[in-house]
Amino acid sequence: MKIGVLGPKGTFSDVAFSKYKLLNPNAEVFYYQTLEETTASLKHLDKIIVPLENTLEGYVQQILDFLINHDVYIEQELFIYVQFALIWKTSTPDIKNIFVQFAAKGQCQKYIESIKDIDLTLTSSNMQSLQRFNESSDNDAAIVPTHIIPIDYHHKNITDSLQNYTRFIVINKTKKFDTAIDFKVSLVVIPHGDRPGLLYDILSIFKSQNINLTSIMSRPQKNIIGQYNFFIEFISKSQNYQVVESMLNIIKQNFTIKILGIYPQA
Repeated sequence: MKIGVLGPKGTFSDVAFSKYKLLNPNAEVFYYQTLEETTASLKHLDKIIVPLENTLEGYVQQILDFLINHDVYIEQELFIYVQFALIWKTSTPDIKNIFVQFAAKGQCQKYIESIKDIDLTLTSSNMQSLQRFNESSDNDAAIVPTHIIPIDYHHKNITDSLQNYTRFIVINKTKKFDTAIDFKVSLVVIPHGDRPGLLYDILSIFKSQNINLTSIMSRPQKNIIGQYNFFIEFISKSQNYQVVESMLNIIKQNFTIKILGIYPQA
C-alpha cells in the first residue's frame, strides 16, 4: 500500500504516517515537497495523509478545496501533538536571524511578536529550517519541532499553547463509510445561488435533528464573488445513523451535498 505524505522524513506528516503504519504494517511512504504535489500524488498512489486542522491555525484551506473539488474521501483521522522550540548554538547567544517554516511561525506567534531586531527567514519545511540552521553561523537560530531537536543545541519551548494538536486525515479514492460506535461526518453543502436566510435554513435542519456541529467553514465557489460552499463536520453514534441519513436526505431536497467521509472519531 503506497502512501503519499508531505516530506521530508521527520515532518509532522511523517509522524502521522508512522502512527498510521502501526496498524497498517504494509504501508510504504512516499515523500513530496509541497502539499500540492502530495495531493496530486493520489492519482497514482493508494492513499495520502495530509494535515486538515490545527488547534492554533484552524483549517488548511488548500486541503478543504482539494476535498471539495475532487472525487476523494476521508477514511480516517489522526491527531498528532505539536510543539516547537527555539534552538541556538552558544551559551551566550547573540541571535540576528531565525529560520522558521510558515506554519510553525503561526503557532509561535506570541514569542515572535516579543522579539525585536531579529530577522525571520521563512523556509518550506521544518526540516529545511533545521538544515539551514546546521549550516549557519552562531548568530542564527531556528524554530523546529521538539521531536527533531539535536541533543547538542540549546533550546526552549515557544509554542503558543501546550495543548496544540494537528489533525491529519487519510484520503483515498474509494468511497467507504464506516459508522463505528462514534463516527464523524465531513460534508460540503453547495447552495444553488444566494438568498436571505440561506445559512439559517441549513443550520435549522441540523438543529431539528438535535445534531451538534463540530465545525462549519465557508469556502468560495470561485466563479462568482460572494457565493460560498459550506464545509460542515459533526459527530454521531452508530444507533443514530438512520437519523443522520434522514437528515442528509432532507438537506438534499434544497441543496447539493457531497459527503466527504464517514469515519471513526479518533
